[in-house]
Amino acid sequence: MKVLQLAKFYPPERGGIESVVRELTEGLNRMGCPTDVLCAHRRRRSVDESAPGGFRIVRAGSYGVLQSTSLAPSLIGWVQRMAPAYDIVHVHMPNPLAALALWRARPRARIVVHWHSDVISQHLALKVYEPLQRWLLARADAVLVTSQAYADASQALRPWRDKLAVVPLGISDNLSLTDPERVAALRLAWSGRKIIFALGRMAPYKGFDVLIEAATRLPDDAVVLVGGTGPCLQRHRAQVSRLGLGGKVHFLGPITDNDLITYHLAAHVFCMPSLTRAEAFGVAQLEAMSAGRPVVCSAVDGSGMSWVNVDGVTGLTVRPSSSLELAAALGRLLSDPTLRGRLGNAARQRYLEHFTAQAMIGRVAALYRRLVPPSA
Repeated sequence: MKVLQLAKFYPPERGGIESVVRELTEGLNRMGCPTDVLCAHRRRRSVDESAPGGFRIVRAGSYGVLQSTSLAPSLIGWVQRMAPAYDIVHVHMPNPLAALALWRARPRARIVVHWHSDVISQHLALKVYEPLQRWLLARADAVLVTSQAYADASQALRPWRDKLAVVPLGISDNLSLTDPERVAALRLAWSGRKIIFALGRMAPYKGFDVLIEAATRLPDDAVVLVGGTGPCLQRHRAQVSRLGLGGKVHFLGPITDNDLITYHLAAHVFCMPSLTRAEAFGVAQLEAMSAGRPVVCSAVDGSGMSWVNVDGVTGLTVRPSSSLELAAALGRLLSDPTLRGRLGNAARQRYLEHFTAQAMIGRVAALYRRLVPPSA
């Protein structure tokens, strides 16, 4: 059985979906299931490369990104040329260009749609794209959703419930990579203050403006460290300056994989203040949970965020957009080390039971075997 992962981007591009595609690709290859990747490039020239693990990565030349969609017309030709060589094409959505490429290519392979999120904010684009999305869901042999909560709330998936399979996302356990000296040095760099860590693309739905507002109510011995970059970064910097929070809220820029576990372990609390169902799952909070850190996240109706992070068990949840509730929850954890430790330990345990990369890869591989039995 040969598998093609069809995604928007692939590492070193950073993002939750990108990390999931990498976990699947590398894990499936280790299991002996040959798996390659086709995605868009950030540059105009296409690149066909061999990864250290021996699998193939094709990055189709792109002219940029518009409405969160990569303008990589050469992806259509790449799908037409590559798809006939694979038994399964596993496409990660939303990705209108990938859907268009599959519609043009009409591959005979089994198609698995990995539904990471509905199209939430691009209403005009959805009107144009919706017939293509409906065709892809009708053509799909299986549709993977990341939580039952998201499946139940998605209007787009409602006609295809008989195809749905819930497969929670998973990440590798990097706790063994910990360097205690680096963790201690990072805490020392912030003068031993209590660290609230947040991470994500600087986009409106991420809710970092709410976290900044909440910081006005946090104690002076707290510091908020936000990793990531994106279109809203300058706006967030201006908000910090306007509120006089330059000493309390700091933007770290992109964080490498090697540094990420250090930040999580140095932090006292992880915060994910996202506002809408565009945050369907929250891979970043899995990283915090794997490090044994309690999470404060928004309880967005129809999102899987507050299913991953269970209120009062692995962390605390608050109403979206409520800076008052967010500040109270963060302050409560910062002031109570016993509660913080109990929730952090439970977070680590929940990660190990439900959200490891091995569990996700095993569930996906089992689905593949149902679609393409070994005898085939």
